[in-house]
Amino acid sequence: MEQTETPAGDDLLPWSDPEFIREPWPWFDRILRDHPIVKLSDGSYVISKHADVMKYAKHPTLVSVSPDGIGDSPWAANLNSVLLTEGERHSRILRTFSTWLTPKMAQKWAEVAADSARAALDRMGPDGVIEAHRELGVQPAQDAMAHVLGIDREDGFPYIHATNLTMMAMGWDPSGEEVRRANEGFGYMMFQAETLIEKKRANPGDGQLLDEMIKAADEGRLTERELKESIQILWGSAAHNPGQLMASALVDFADNPDVFQAYKHDVDAREHILNEVIRRSLPEMALDRYTTEPLQIRDVEIPPGTRVRFILGAALRDPEVFPNADEFDYHRPKEASMALAFGLGAHRCVGQAFARAVGRAVIAVLVERFDKVEVVGEPVWVRSDRHRNCEGLTVRFS
Repeated sequence: MEQTETPAGDDLLPWSDPEFIREPWPWFDRILRDHPIVKLSDGSYVISKHADVMKYAKHPTLVSVSPDGIGDSPWAANLNSVLLTEGERHSRILRTFSTWLTPKMAQKWAEVAADSARAALDRMGPDGVIEAHRELGVQPAQDAMAHVLGIDREDGFPYIHATNLTMMAMGWDPSGEEVRRANEGFGYMMFQAETLIEKKRANPGDGQLLDEMIKAADEGRLTERELKESIQILWGSAAHNPGQLMASALVDFADNPDVFQAYKHDVDAREHILNEVIRRSLPEMALDRYTTEPLQIRDVEIPPGTRVRFILGAALRDPEVFPNADEFDYHRPKEASMALAFGLGAHRCVGQAFARAVGRAVIAVLVERFDKVEVVGEPVWVRSDRHRNCEGLTVRFS
């Protein structure tokens, strides 16, 4: 069965059900098996198969904002950023910072993250207990991005919390309270971005990325609004993906001690292990796109102006590519998981090399010092039907 044409399709994906939000895997497995293309009662479509997501999520006729506009969504705050622009404007904004986030450059910045992690571990008490999400996930990434931008270091956790608030408004049907809190999150990060720009204009000169982006604005290559939104994303969300990656890695290492040992002793296995961590714990479970002209997927023609949700979290457990998806198996095909881990197409995550490099650098520090990791207490996860992240994880190293 390729498609569900009736409102019963809504029952296949109960977006607001707390159990679905906590553990959506049984629902994903069902649509992968029986309903690869689901049509919902509002005319939207949901795509789940790995092959379909790989082929169509980057289709050039799809856009990130509905042709009808974004309305009063809190995400209107990013309409002038690489997240929600298209075509030449998107490319123009991206060019002002993308060369600073290449894999080669990210490896350089990750050295700052490694030093930050070492400092956190040096402060750790003799019991080996540490708030790992903040100290080993969030702060190393935030410190590295401070170096990239050429600004003072700050506590990264308020930005993580603000970003998580904004992400809740990307759910399928966010509540009024979620929208209100998302506006608060954007308000906080936009104010911080404005402050950073003002301070740098008053004290320019270190030649790092924020100087270069201000120069781009002064020369007309960026508008002031594009500059502000770009800094809000780069600084406000610097540790969002790295924090989730590190928290998830530590939980996986605690649950699978042999994997931690493999990472420690088998250098060739490290990238495969990192890919498997990311496959199992995507920060963004889905991508929403909109058709601008008819789009044929399998035997279904999707009309223009239609919302299409590509479920990355389902695609990365498609049994045709990832058998026994609940198991931690780092021998899976590297290319299949890497291609989807941080999105597809023009709007794929521009910070993915940064997130990966920071994760590699920090985990390398950990395996230099320790043989075992244990989770202490319960992690604090923040989840919606669209995103998953961490806000608290205490571990013990030995």
